[in-house]
Amino acid sequence: MSDTPINKPDRRSLEGRKRAAFERRNLRYEAELQLAKQPKAATADTLPADKLLQELQVHQIELEMQNDELRRAHIALEESRDRYLDLFEFAPVGYLTLMPTGLIIEANFSAAELLGCERKKLLRRPFSRYLAPEWVNQFHLYMARLSCQSDKNNFDIQIKRENAELRFIHLDALPVIAEDGTITVRITLTDITERKQAEEELRIAAKAFEVQEAMMVTDAHKIIIRVNKAFTRLSGHRAEEAIGKPASILKSGQHDNAFYRAIFEAIDRNQYWQGEIWNRRKNGELFPSWMNITAVTDAEGQLTHYVGSFLDITVQKQAEKVLLDARKHLEKQVEKTVAELTRAKVEAEEVNTALRVMIKLRETEGSDAKNLLILELKQEVMPFLQKLKGTSREPKQVRLLNALDSNLQRLITSYGSASSLSSVYKTLTPKEIQVASMVREGASTKAIAATLSLSPETISIHRKNIRSKLGLNHKSDNLRSYLITLHN
Repeated sequence: MSDTPINKPDRRSLEGRKRAAFERRNLRYEAELQLAKQPKAATADTLPADKLLQELQVHQIELEMQNDELRRAHIALEESRDRYLDLFEFAPVGYLTLMPTGLIIEANFSAAELLGCERKKLLRRPFSRYLAPEWVNQFHLYMARLSCQSDKNNFDIQIKRENAELRFIHLDALPVIAEDGTITVRITLTDITERKQAEEELRIAAKAFEVQEAMMVTDAHKIIIRVNKAFTRLSGHRAEEAIGKPASILKSGQHDNAFYRAIFEAIDRNQYWQGEIWNRRKNGELFPSWMNITAVTDAEGQLTHYVGSFLDITVQKQAEKVLLDARKHLEKQVEKTVAELTRAKVEAEEVNTALRVMIKLRETEGSDAKNLLILELKQEVMPFLQKLKGTSREPKQVRLLNALDSNLQRLITSYGSASSLSSVYKTLTPKEIQVASMVREGASTKAIAATLSLSPETISIHRKNIRSKLGLNHKSDNLRSYLITLHN
């Protein structure tokens, strides 16, 4: 017996031959039935020529039946091809066939619409032309690796449409080797821009959720479904401890039911509430919080969740207490200072009144002394001086007595006169006051006349009137010197 193994027939080929034989027998049976229905069908006693004719007729019927079957199969194939083309052209994803170099050789309408370009313009163009610049090198590396593989591969990439709009797509690629060894790459393109945006929004939301402010999310029944790390830090409840528990685990017992009822009435009305509230930590410690609660609704306006956030404001409250105490202390100090100032003001007014009385007395005393001196000069000194002048014969003595008489007369005249400019100016006209002021400053008659647009003669008349009103009747009395001696 030979050691060469016996080759067993292929099971699938045997089944195929059996099925083909069965179909042939069935076809002949159908053909014979149709021939038997014909009026001049041959019988078993027919001649050999008739039998040959009958056989030919059976074969003809078989061929006609096969032809009908082929025609039906062709129609079905065309219908299937049309359905495939419709599915290919208008599929919800884009289909491309690329050369290993990335050149587009086939594209469906969905791919053209996704890339924002007419399909006929896509053909024979490199696919990298429709990629965002920063993705081009990565795509070429991907195609180089893909040409060495036979398995399906996929990755996400960003395209740049003809209108410069950027979109993200998911790319599934499968290399295909033809019988002649030609390699092509079949690609499906799925727009995932909205998904990427949603992922980015979720990433940002996740980052925003992990802020320094404690945050918790509850369902519509106020059962906690999510908390952040700050919640654990401020309340002492770990996430696994808080989730599934009611938000009332934070209740401090410092507020009555009416307080909480008012909060949720405000939320129902305005969709949010914020304010100061006392909360309780896991260890039982109470702490003041500034809390925000926001209601979340669905598209129909039905309440689905609550989002709460709070901050520990213990330090702020302590600072407020320090500032309040400082303010009270300052107010007391201000009241004390105001009282002291009031007393000082009263005392100062009393002192000022006393000083005014004293000054008045001094003025009265000075006026009395002045009057007594003038009276004594007039009653005692001047008569005696006149007697001396009448009895004296020596010229020198007469001159001295005349000088003394003149000086005493001037003293009596000027001693009671005003000593201030304001008192002097009360006796002068406005124009005389102008002239007197400029004389006191040392201006000449000519300069005064030019300044006041008057003639020098008019200024001289004004000067003469001023001297007369001030009692300066002697030529030796200098007007400017007298005005300078007066205080303002």
